[in-house]
Amino acid sequence: MMPKYALIALLGLLLSACSERGENIYRTRVGPDRSNMAIVTLRLAEDVRDVTIRESVLPRSEYGTILLVPGQYTLYEHDGANIGVNIRPMLVNVEKARANGELILGHTYVLRAGKSKETGERALWIEDARSDEVFVDRR
Repeated sequence: MMPKYALIALLGLLLSACSERGENIYRTRVGPDRSNMAIVTLRLAEDVRDVTIRESVLPRSEYGTILLVPGQYTLYEHDGANIGVNIRPMLVNVEKARANGELILGHTYVLRAGKSKETGERALWIEDARSDEVFVDRR
């Protein structure tokens, strides 16, 4: 049987490992929670590094999801990559959304990062969480 102090240390280690994965949620609006149909959920993929949004630095080790309310946003990764998105207060046509970098309320997306095939520099893009289809491309 394991001594109590060893069990407590093991539990502490497991809890700290879980928190290092970035499971916290960052909300762009302070106030009462909105329904899922009034926000955009943007999950951060493993390849995304620390992100700055509206002058707030979100360490990747702490955050895994960003909840966005309607508005214009530019997300900056600390390697110089950035992506601009616009969220209208109403639903928009999917094709129009793709062309203009607009995200649709009520949807869940994944922010991904990697090297641009054209320039070789760090780039960000957004995929639909259900279909894995690229929705906003800044590569």
